[in-house]
Amino acid sequence: MILRRSGKTVLVEQHHHVLLPWCALARETGLRFHAVTLDHHTDVLPAFTRSAGKGDFDASSEESVRRNLKLLHHDEHIDWALKSGVLASSRILSHENFTQPADSRITVSCDPVWPSPQEILDGSDSARSAALQVLERRFLARQIPEIPEPLILDIDLDYFLCDAALHPSDPSFFLELAERARLITVSLERDWVRLLRFRGECISADSLWESLLSLLS
Repeated sequence: MILRRSGKTVLVEQHHHVLLPWCALARETGLRFHAVTLDHHTDVLPAFTRSAGKGDFDASSEESVRRNLKLLHHDEHIDWALKSGVLASSRILSHENFTQPADSRITVSCDPVWPSPQEILDGSDSARSAALQVLERRFLARQIPEIPEPLILDIDLDYFLCDAALHPSDPSFFLELAERARLITVSLERDWVRLLRFRGECISADSLWESLLSLLS
């Protein structure tokens, strides 16, 4: 499930797979972390919502986490991480916000520059303008008034709808987040990147990953 490690950055295939490195870090340090997630979606459903079987919230070993991962889907992992004690809080920067978070410790921030979800899917001028700002200092700083610590920075690559989004004019706040994070997790979510990218864009999850690594280096 873990595809690649680059320093403190860990790449996974699907978003809920980040639980493996999150839990490993929590076991290693004995700390509860604050996650800041950059994601197209909110990922705030209750754990095990769509599973015929019910798991538990045991993060004490890799085996127990893998057992629970089999019963979790990509938008249920944040609730699981909070209820298992791995996370103390979660702040999600999303392009849309219409789902009630499963846990009160989840904060969803959808910046006012984003138009309706349908406009985003249509790639309107407003949506394209918003997409260019997602790593800009002013955009991030107004949604994250204070950087929490200890921090996990979590990035779903479907957050980026065009190649230019990963080439901000002022990435200083994003780079500060990355510097202060104890762990950076990145999920490829290849299908969502392909489905959500603006028409005319040739980006893929792999190309976004390479651009992100370049920005972080």
